[in-house]
Amino acid sequence: MSVSLEKVYSTLSDLKLYDISIYDFRGQSPFFDYQIIASASNERQAHSSIEFIKKILNNHDDFHVESDTNNRWVLIDLKNIIIHVMHKDTRNDYQIEKLFFDRKKIIIEDLDHGI
Repeated sequence: MSVSLEKVYSTLSDLKLYDISIYDFRGQSPFFDYQIIASASNERQAHSSIEFIKKILNNHDDFHVESDTNNRWVLIDLKNIIIHVMHKDTRNDYQIEKLFFDRKKIIIEDLDHGI
């Protein structure tokens, strides 16, 4: 199953997550095409992202979720897209974007053009 990048971005945005960054891994990883990092204002908002993603998948069980015990970092594996929803402080502490310094960052406006 493959869910569109546009649909995932829209869902995260509707949840009022912010500072959403999309990194292109096509041709670089055999396991996924994109990684998304989004900030949540609190742990409840981070955890609720799981339910919002379930809705766009029509409750298919074809994804994997991991999180720390406090829901300050939720990872959702959609096969072709990896989503990191992180509490703003956790995101600042880990700074995982530095791992993606050589990846192309997708510009949100480009999503309207079918990326």
